[in-house]
Amino acid sequence: MKERIRKTEVLVVGSVTIDRIVENRKAVERLGGVGTYGGLTFQRLGVATAVVTNVSDADRALMGILAAEGVAVHAGRSPRTTRFVNESRGDFREQLMPQAAGPVTSAQIEPLLATVRHVHAGPLHPEDIEPRAVALMGESRKLVSLDVQGYLRRAESGRIVPAVSTGLEGALRAAHIVKADEGELGLMLDHFRETLPGFLKRFRIDEAVITRGSRGASVWTRSGEGCHFAAEAVRWPVSTVGAGDVFFAAYLAAHVYRRLDIDLAAGFAAGIAARQVAGKHIAPALLDLATGTPKKTAR
Repeated sequence: MKERIRKTEVLVVGSVTIDRIVENRKAVERLGGVGTYGGLTFQRLGVATAVVTNVSDADRALMGILAAEGVAVHAGRSPRTTRFVNESRGDFREQLMPQAAGPVTSAQIEPLLATVRHVHAGPLHPEDIEPRAVALMGESRKLVSLDVQGYLRRAESGRIVPAVSTGLEGALRAAHIVKADEGELGLMLDHFRETLPGFLKRFRIDEAVITRGSRGASVWTRSGEGCHFAAEAVRWPVSTVGAGDVFFAAYLAAHVYRRLDIDLAAGFAAGIAARQVAGKHIAPALLDLATGTPKKTAR
């Protein structure tokens, strides 16, 4: 019997990265980015997933880590692959970006938009996704979720610092559900001189997911409803890297695809994020570039 091919439901757009992670006094290199943590989380929770990104030819085989789990990888060519250095101490995180891939373009995403239900944008810096590509997302009439982090930072001598980019407003106008940590939220509200309710109404955002690390998360709707959720305690944390990306993807998988109410979806996502921190959701060894074995070649 011929195997039935599942239609892709979510298109994850943004850099897949090579991360040097300095955490718990150890340094390793792993595959990272929203395309990795978000893409694998969607796929593992039953949402057929495709990732659009750009990588160098030298790193193309690494996309096999995603392809081996059933993620459809559309990797454009770039002279460089985006690289980050992440140093974490508890909730504190410092980042460097030694190099960046070329931006994901409208030509890359346009032929795919008609085939998906949902676009999940995860830019890691202001130039990660071409502005016209973002505009196409907004014009597509598909659900658009957005992690705003890439529009609220810039690189100064390679070091990532908070800053509001010119592309933020267009990205917000394209999005229906956004995620930010509390620092990013404060930066946006100060920039636009809005309260959170005013911000959501101004940009017609249906839901804002606000993460607070070990202090949990909250979800606010445009209608004025708000829910707070505690983080699940993790007795033996392994790594906090990617936990926010995992939480957001798990929340969307539960709320949008399983149609769980906000409180149930957020509770579910908190459990998945706790498993990530404990090293039990996406095991670090899977993404470890010293041990991960690519099994398929990206398209």
